[in-house]
Amino acid sequence: MTELLTEDMGMIADIVGREVVDELMTKLPGIEIKVPLHWTEDNPLSRLDRETADLLIHQFPGDKFYVPTRLRKADNRAEALRLHKEGFGSIEIALELRISERYVRMLLAGKALPSRVDERQMDIEDFLRRVG
Repeated sequence: MTELLTEDMGMIADIVGREVVDELMTKLPGIEIKVPLHWTEDNPLSRLDRETADLLIHQFPGDKFYVPTRLRKADNRAEALRLHKEGFGSIEIALELRISERYVRMLLAGKALPSRVDERQMDIEDFLRRVG
């Protein structure tokens, strides 16, 4: 399912496996990593299983990449529809896309996704009328 990953994470998954990407996203979300030439305790990779860290160091010495906090959200609807068309059930789709089964049902039904707007926030048009 590398098409839902960022370019960096997709490349890592293709070379060393999706399980490495899963561990990175679980243990180091939102971190920019510079892969050292040798394992050190002060590098963020030290938070990974030693075997995983050694694999990344061996394959990507000196490289720099960002570990996203989650998969790209914009692709969820299209990907859910594609998987559904291929015969996957909502539970399987939810597990594959790492989203809730309820959210999968909303995506498949084509319902508008809820937006989280802070009720204290002023509407931009109201604001512009007041200052203009």
